[in-house]
Amino acid sequence: MQDLLALEAPDEGISYQFTRYDEAPLPADKLAFGSPERYSVTSQQLHWVKNPDDSYSLTVDGLYESMSGSSPWYVIPDPETGPLQAMSGATIRDRRRQIDVSVSRRGDRYTHTGALGYSSEDDYEAVYGSYAGQKESTDALNTVTWGASYSHDVIEPTDAELYGRVQRVTKQRFSASAGYARIINPDSVIQTGIVLTQLSGYLSDPYKLVWVDGLVVNDSRPDRRFTWAWTTRFRQYLERSRAALHLDGRYFGDDWGIRSLTLDMAWRQPAGEDWEVAPGIRYYTQVAPDFYGPVFDHVPIDGFWSSDYRLATYGAVSYRLNAVLRKETWSLSLFAEYYDSKTGLALFGTPRDTPALVDFWRFTARLTIDL
Repeated sequence: MQDLLALEAPDEGISYQFTRYDEAPLPADKLAFGSPERYSVTSQQLHWVKNPDDSYSLTVDGLYESMSGSSPWYVIPDPETGPLQAMSGATIRDRRRQIDVSVSRRGDRYTHTGALGYSSEDDYEAVYGSYAGQKESTDALNTVTWGASYSHDVIEPTDAELYGRVQRVTKQRFSASAGYARIINPDSVIQTGIVLTQLSGYLSDPYKLVWVDGLVVNDSRPDRRFTWAWTTRFRQYLERSRAALHLDGRYFGDDWGIRSLTLDMAWRQPAGEDWEVAPGIRYYTQVAPDFYGPVFDHVPIDGFWSSDYRLATYGAVSYRLNAVLRKETWSLSLFAEYYDSKTGLALFGTPRDTPALVDFWRFTARLTIDL
């Protein structure tokens, strides 16, 4: 889904973005042991675009991210209070460094973009590449897009021997996409597209444990996964108020049994000559796979189990506000988001008690300079 902060990139220029992400502490009545303090993440991003000539453009993106806090570990059954969450200690420290380089070639009606990227963390490394194509109709009212990407990831968990984790595993991801956009009239645009993804390799979480028939064992998920996601976006400009209405919808499914629906609405409103404000709201609902459960009283026959809260049946609402100051050669964007998740917000499925569902705040500032 397109983010409220996704600004139009300059033809040539550089932008710097700072983001702070803070998860709310786990409530005391849901904590079994460990630290209730959850993740805090600080990220810094640089985006640079250069056009050597009218046909080519070069883009370089860099990211540095640091995170700390505690993470949900496994769930413990309690006959009196219900499931309680065991947390890791508040000593988790990690850093992520990422660089992406892409080259685009523009023709009269075609655009082709190739990209390569590398990302590394203390226990994770990924190398990936992608291709994207675009073709406009002769009347410029219709646009067809397509693309493909591949990623090879290496996971080397920290303290593997101490905690009985896997020492070195890999996974692969291949995605293909296709899309279509139509300018309905001078004030309306619609876009729709689908993304198909095949994952293989180690798809479990090496840092998660699960309570299974009285024993605490490692998280276990299938080693293959096929996903599909269909997204549709509609934009309507309202001349009388000089505002734009953004409506997005996304349906996601996979062969694990996960189903999700995202509905997104934003209103972009000019405020004075230089400012634009954009309040937005997003609703998300998800149905869990068959192998999810807070705890397992019996050993599943297929050998798959996970109590990772991110797989649970739940719903979430996020409230967002973006303010943009645009000048002739630069712009400043300020963005805030509050995310609230609950099992009771789920639209489909049968929610189960999931003590680790997360709420968070996110703040972002971005400065863009045209060169």
